Amino acid sequence: MFLTITLALVTLLVYAVIQYYRYVARYPKGETPLPFIGNYGELDFVRQHVGFERLSKKFNGVTTVFTPSPIVHLRDFEVIKEAFIDKGDDFIGRPQNKLFEFFSFAPNGGVINSVGDNWREQRRAALSILRDFGMGKNVQETLVQSAVADMIEYLEEMDDKSKVDLHWPIQVMVVNVINEIMFGFRHKYSASGPLLKFLIARVFASKLMFIGMSFPFLIDIPFIGWHVQQFVVDNIHRALDNYSTDEEPSCFAQAYKQRMITNKNLDEPNLYACSSDFFLAGVETTTLRWAMLFMARYQDVQERLRCEIHTVVGINRLPSLNDQNNLPYTRACVLEVQRFGNVLSNNVYRETGQSIPAGTMVNADIHHVMAHDPLFVEPEKFAPDRYISEDGKTLKKDLIDRTIPFSIGKRACAGESLAKVELILCLASMVQHYRILPCEGDVIDLEPIALGMLRPKDQNVRLEKAF
Repeated sequence: MFLTITLALVTLLVYAVIQYYRYVARYPKGETPLPFIGNYGELDFVRQHVGFERLSKKFNGVTTVFTPSPIVHLRDFEVIKEAFIDKGDDFIGRPQNKLFEFFSFAPNGGVINSVGDNWREQRRAALSILRDFGMGKNVQETLVQSAVADMIEYLEEMDDKSKVDLHWPIQVMVVNVINEIMFGFRHKYSASGPLLKFLIARVFASKLMFIGMSFPFLIDIPFIGWHVQQFVVDNIHRALDNYSTDEEPSCFAQAYKQRMITNKNLDEPNLYACSSDFFLAGVETTTLRWAMLFMARYQDVQERLRCEIHTVVGINRLPSLNDQNNLPYTRACVLEVQRFGNVLSNNVYRETGQSIPAGTMVNADIHHVMAHDPLFVEPEKFAPDRYISEDGKTLKKDLIDRTIPFSIGKRACAGESLAKVELILCLASMVQHYRILPCEGDVIDLEPIALGMLRPKDQNVRLEKAF
């Protein structure tokens, strides 16, 4: 009897293993996964980009990593371009799980993680509203310049600039831009306690985000992510408390509420979801923090950048977008900051509909493109000059095309234009006003903290007036 049961179990196990590898064979080639656990034991959950690089470097452009669910990994720019642009409709989906549902306030809600008709309706409506309240070129420039001016004023009032943590002033500046767009008000540097509480909760939630991808049931634990969600809810309530839809709206939340009257596809759950999507994406400061550290580390780059800004803009006004055509080195520095300090080890996952099994998660390794594409000569060096053509004025289109921190295609980041304006105006204004230096005796550490995003370590800098 025992022998019969054992033989039956072994037969079932062998059959299951055979079926598993038949299932694996449906996907692009990759490192051979173990039955049922996939490549889990080979992944680096802290430095995801390193783990994916190791597992996929033997294969040409496309490989599959089992985590244990299959993720098709796109490494090369031309492959990513073919998938997300040439065949964009086939890669337009998003994986649905409890983690995404929690931050979307509703199943299939908002813009970032929704799919199908609701994604199209919400994206169309949201972008239309945002063009009126901040994403239009003139409006967003005015908002960013004002927020940058407030930040410079805050720094000017500091008595001791020998050890300055730029994380906080940059964070308030960025939050104030997106907060004014979304909810119609700003935070004061001197009275931003609720904002600080939110940011602490957000950092905590972001550290658990990757764990939640693998173990979505953790999202049911009340304290995980709740403070982040509640902060957005409170801001929406503040924007709508005394607002009547008969009035002219002054922010995204009010305009969305007004459009709900005439557009049946807009509703309250999606108002909360869209607001959360754009706000949480809009408060990210990682690239700006990297920019300041790069300036402190690479003094020759900073001095050349300052010389160009002082020559073209002077010192009596802040830089503007109208100056860009006369600031080729500044634009090159912005591109190199985005390339060298790429914050996403991998792109937000998409779902495919063709070529590989429908519903499969697909990931674009934008880090690999910007760190290893052969067109970037000596990619390990911080070298803005790589983007400048021989005429010294125009920038190289082929390199710009491969600088894709916001991804590409129909699912590219909707806030790309605002983020670029913040980066160029903040960096140019800071270098215009200050020499950004390491603190006495310190060396700037560019080794990132890697957990989903490649964040810089918190470091103080020394600020000296530049004029």
